[in-house]
Amino acid sequence: MADSLLVYDGSNPAFRAAATTVTCRLSNIRPVRWESESVQRILEAQFDACPFIFALIEDETIYVGAATIRRVLEEYDVSTPLIETLEGIYPVAAGPFGRLVHGREPANINGCFPLKSEAKNHLTSLQQRQKIPVREVDAESGDIGDDNSN
Repeated sequence: MADSLLVYDGSNPAFRAAATTVTCRLSNIRPVRWESESVQRILEAQFDACPFIFALIEDETIYVGAATIRRVLEEYDVSTPLIETLEGIYPVAAGPFGRLVHGREPANINGCFPLKSEAKNHLTSLQQRQKIPVREVDAESGDIGDDNSN
């Protein structure tokens, strides 16, 4: 089974560190920057645009916004009441937090969506890169190499 991909804003050192911390304990999820060309191609194919989102791409599904929070916390086996609380906070806090920290508001997209076949085509390419025995790691972020992510 291919790894799941956590799509996050890689422009901020704190978020790069947070994404690495979250994913280092989950061997089946790895971070990829929202800014990478590969991710942008997936988003364009999935949403006919490149919305600024926090997402988890897993198997045949893309979790966006609050659904990403839920899915990642489920992987950590967090209690349901805490998951529901944080999932409820996300839609209210995402806009102001995004404007303050990211300089822009995340797209108002929350939920689980089946991956469109066009998006899957780009996903397959991105996931296959990790199967190479030697992987490049971005020294600053710890992200696994996407040769177009800089």
